[in-house]
Amino acid sequence: MTRPDAGSPAEPISADWLTLREAADAAARESTRDPVADLLSARPPLRIVDVGCGTGSGGRWLQDQLAGDEEWVLLDHDPELLAATARRLRARGARGPISTRCDDVAGLDAILATAQTPTLVIASALLDLLTAAQIDSLVAAAARHRTPMLLALTVTGGMSADPRHPDDHLVSGAFDRHQRRGGRRGPQAPATLEQIAGTRGLSVDRLQTPWVLDAAGGADAALLEQLVPDRARAAAEQLAGESAGAAEETAGDPERARRWGEDRLAQIRAGDLRLQIDHVDMLVREPADDAR
Repeated sequence: MTRPDAGSPAEPISADWLTLREAADAAARESTRDPVADLLSARPPLRIVDVGCGTGSGGRWLQDQLAGDEEWVLLDHDPELLAATARRLRARGARGPISTRCDDVAGLDAILATAQTPTLVIASALLDLLTAAQIDSLVAAAARHRTPMLLALTVTGGMSADPRHPDDHLVSGAFDRHQRRGGRRGPQAPATLEQIAGTRGLSVDRLQTPWVLDAAGGADAALLEQLVPDRARAAAEQLAGESAGAAEETAGDPERARRWGEDRLAQIRAGDLRLQIDHVDMLVREPADDAR
């Protein structure tokens, strides 16, 4: 997803980053295949709407569990990504119609209003980028049109590392606060979605999908070399803003975050870091006794 909507505080997300994380995403979601299969079999979808499709990794992960002739609707803000993702989807074996819509999450309601067949809404690594109002818009559309959703890989704020570092907690907390700037929900997004879904009579199942990244592995090391410096920079930026005008004893916090990044990067390059970043997949639907 490049941006949740035109007025969002979120920065564009690069296609390179989305490609780099795809293997970790797939590994994290492996344990969800049975619950997702149950969701698909209960109401086999003939139409898939991929909200914030980005490079299409969420759709590609799902494709192996589908019949192959479903209609696809791709929703994102980046027209070039939309075109490229449609081509990848077709090249990977999608046989049904593929259409694109350059819009924000508010455009979902209009898409679902035209559905004449059972539909499934999917999104990957999107929910934490949204504001509460945007999450409400997403849930309201699904409830109004009685459409289940599979919302994958939302961060929860959990992070654990081996070996530990004395500033892990400092950096993790600052990074989480940085994710919530501008009203975005960040790691609070799962709880926000559950609360909103409950008010609209929908059930939510959480499926744990943590990244478990080992610097001793080649693919994980490349992801860690991008993730750790980015996390350190975001944490330092957050702490710098918070320390302006604060007590003198807290003024060194941004530098501690930068040193954390340097220490962790050295461990990654030595193959000595194992990092877990917690995520959840969320299945949103009508309660079983009310579903059609």
